[in-house]
Parts: sequence; structure tokens; C-alpha cells
Amino acid sequence: MIDDKFSPSLRLEEVKALAKEFGDSFYLLDGQRFSNNFNQLSSAFAQHYPAVSIAYSYKTNYTPRLCQVINALGGFAEVVSEMEYQLAKRIGVAGSRIIFNGPSKAEWAFFDVLLAGGTVNLDSARDVNLLCEAAEANPDRELAAAIRINFPIGTAISRFGLDASGPDLKEALDRINGYRNIRLKGLHCHYPNRDLESFRLRTQGMIDSIRRIFPDDPPETINLGGGMFGYLGNELRSRLHLSPPSFADYAEAICEPLREEFRGVSRPTLFLEPGTSLVANAQEFFTKIVSIKTVRGRQIATVAGSLIDIAPWSRSTDLPVALVGHRAFESESLFDVVGFTCVEADVLSYGLKSNLHEGDYLCFGNVGAYSTVFRPPFILPSSPIVFRELDGTLSTARRRQSNEDVFRDFVF
Repeated sequence: MIDDKFSPSLRLEEVKALAKEFGDSFYLLDGQRFSNNFNQLSSAFAQHYPAVSIAYSYKTNYTPRLCQVINALGGFAEVVSEMEYQLAKRIGVAGSRIIFNGPSKAEWAFFDVLLAGGTVNLDSARDVNLLCEAAEANPDRELAAAIRINFPIGTAISRFGLDASGPDLKEALDRINGYRNIRLKGLHCHYPNRDLESFRLRTQGMIDSIRRIFPDDPPETINLGGGMFGYLGNELRSRLHLSPPSFADYAEAICEPLREEFRGVSRPTLFLEPGTSLVANAQEFFTKIVSIKTVRGRQIATVAGSLIDIAPWSRSTDLPVALVGHRAFESESLFDVVGFTCVEADVLSYGLKSNLHEGDYLCFGNVGAYSTVFRPPFILPSSPIVFRELDGTLSTARRRQSNEDVFRDFVF
């Protein structure tokens, strides 16, 4: 049904005007809301632990205009590929403000980050080998690295990082300690769990690892990765059966053990690598209804968008949706909102209670995380992105992908 708590950020006349320029479906990425999320997260943690830095997860939504906002706000760039690293360099992120994660780092990017003063988080023995190779090739350069630690926080076994209780970690430490020009600056971890208890467990796991690996002095950094919930509206909470923690809840669960552990000594800088929590609610998807029909009692509204525009990574129909310019005074019916593709399961919303007509526009909220980066050019090219600047003006963040764009790399 219509999410009474969710309201599109554009009026109908604004949507129609943008549709003339950008087409019948487009994203609106709100730099103001994204910036507010960043500041609220920073403020929540700074109240408990002043030495906090935020490294935005580029993979979540690497729209360049968005990454430029993070850079202007003083955030770091957390990248997991050479593609994302090149983006960070292109928009002017200083090398020292880049964190390189990921299980399959390109060698040239690995070395480039190190020599630019960035931090590489070592995920495997292969990464350790590359670090030692770089140290030998650059004996007069100090190279900074951290180790991604893998310790249990539940029954599932993560595939990332070095086993905190295994021989690979000891061998890595022995090798690193053999180089005077390698600075092991800290530890990193990341798990997919979003609940508070998982963050308590990862915080304690990091503390235990620090006690073993840095017995004399604390490291420079402790990086807990990302995975926090961001803002969810009341209706979305109800649909997902969630009562997510707030930024303040996360801050207390993480920072209080750290404050206690490092009482009276120099505290490591706490790094966070949020993605979804900052950008999910900062992006909406607007799409035009192109046809209405009834098939054996089932009312079907076909739109110019698709499920792959709003939830390409998973089957989800729980996103908030609203009719732009909702006609509440008219009778309402139940509609299945379906996409333009030829896939039967391409349903953006089941049983939407509303009064829909051809030519209307629907708005889907909370589509900022992983939508644009996962969206394939399936049947139609990807939709454009309109960006709300910090001063409220609208600009083009990505033009509509053309047919020529899709086939440019194919050989005819």
C-alpha cells in the first residue's frame, strides 16, 4: 500500500519538467540528505570517541558527484578495486586519504596506493607478498598497511581477512616486522551483520587482537568497517519488521569498550566505512506509468522502470513507494506495478493500493545503495541521475546511457 510516511521530494510539475529532459525514468540523488547523514554519523561518534574518521564505501554508490561531496566533507575514500581507486584520484582525493580494501587488488593499484601515502588493508598472504615486494623496491619510502583480521562473531565463517587464530597471521606479522620501512598502522575488520550485538562482538574481537599483536603500544588505527543501518521511515520499518539501531546506539556500543580499553593511553583513530547507512535514503527513483490493464481481475500497471533499477541485487518489494501528486480523494484499487522487461518476476510492488492512470509517476525511496552500481543494461540502458547540490539546485550527475554506450565495447 502507499507509504503514508514516505513523500517524494519532488512535486508533480517538477517531475514532469525533469522527465522532458531526462526521460520517463530517472534517479534523484540528494547531496543535501547524504551530507546530513554523514554529519549526523560523525557527530554521534564524536560525542563518545573524538578520534573518529569516516571512509565512504565507494562500491555502494560510486556516483562521482557523491564522492566529491564526501571529499569536501573531509571523509576518506574506501575503495576495493583499481576502478574505484582511479575515480578517487580523478576527483582529487589525496593519496593519504585513500583506504584500499578488497580480496583481489590489482598490483599496479596496490603499489600506487602505497607510494601515494594511502593505506592498504592486507587480506591474504598474496597481499603480504606484494607489500614486501614494494618495500624491497622502495627502501627509502615508508609504506603504511593494516591487516584485515578474521575472527568469529557468529556461526558463519567469513571468507575475508587473515584468520586471527591461524598460522597465516603469524607468518604475515613475522614478514612485516622484518622490514624497517613498513609501518603496520592498525587492524581492520568488516562483517555483513547490521545488529548491535555484532558490532559489540567485532569491537571486542578487535580489542583482543590488538592486545596480542600490539602488546606494548596501541596501533594508530582501528577500523571496524561498515554495515550499520541508516535512517528507515516508520512504514519501511514495519514492512521489514525492524527496529534498527540509531547512529547513537552504534556509537555507544562501539566507543565505550574502546574508551575503557585505551584509558590513559594514546587512543587509536577509529575508522568507519559506511555505505548503505549514508546513501540508501539519499536516492529516489521516479518512473512513469506507461500502461494499465486488467488480466482476470489482476490490475497491472507497467512502468518505464524495472525491479533492476531499484533492487538489482535481491528480490525486494518492500521499498517505500508513492504516487507523485497522490489523488487521495478518488477511489483506490490494488495494482501490481511491473517493469518494462520481459521477465515475469519483474514486479516493483505487489498490491499497491492507489488510484493509478497512464502518464502518472511513481516514486520509490531508499534506492541509493547498490542500485546504480549493480544495474545492468538489460533490455534498456541505465537511467540517468539528477543530483541535488548542497545549495538545493539540481544538476546532471549521470546522463542517460545510450544504445551506443551499451555496445561500445563489443566487436562487430
